[in-house]
Amino acid sequence: MNAQFLSALPDQFTTDRLLLKKTTLQDAFPLFQIWSDSAVAKYMNIEKFSSVYQAEEMIKAIAAEPDAIRYTIFSQEKVIGSFGINEVNAANNTAEIGYELAKNYWRKGIMTELLCDFLPLLQNKLHFSGVYAKVIPENMASTILLKKLDFEISGEAQEWDQDNKQLSTVLIFEHIFKKASTF
Repeated sequence: MNAQFLSALPDQFTTDRLLLKKTTLQDAFPLFQIWSDSAVAKYMNIEKFSSVYQAEEMIKAIAAEPDAIRYTIFSQEKVIGSFGINEVNAANNTAEIGYELAKNYWRKGIMTELLCDFLPLLQNKLHFSGVYAKVIPENMASTILLKKLDFEISGEAQEWDQDNKQLSTVLIFEHIFKKASTF
């Protein structure tokens, strides 16, 4: 993909309860507070952050990757998480999505709302044929969320677990867009 491919996505968008803005270095401290929570980091497959510098470096790395984009999630002007495209698979015209929320916002329907509004953008603006997400098997909330949105387990992969420092299995959930997708 070329660097301008994801530029078709808006810099910000809203849902009924949320504002999503492209992540910037200004978001480093509030995101650090989320990424330094061991319960959140475990499901992100990152080592729990111990400094704001790590959050800044992650934001810079994502911004430098032409096939990735990250949005910071705001609820009533408070940063509560992030969401985005981790990579684009040009061979099969799909994108890997990833997301996390501060623990206080788990199980409140936030990701359902966000995905129901954002996935049609991926289909209609970028014309992806589908999306996929990698989920560790213990993350039952993500499994339930993705199945509710008609994602299906399409396989497994072995990935290095930053939290446990070992190879671990992740489930690959895939959603193929229908001609007139509704969420």
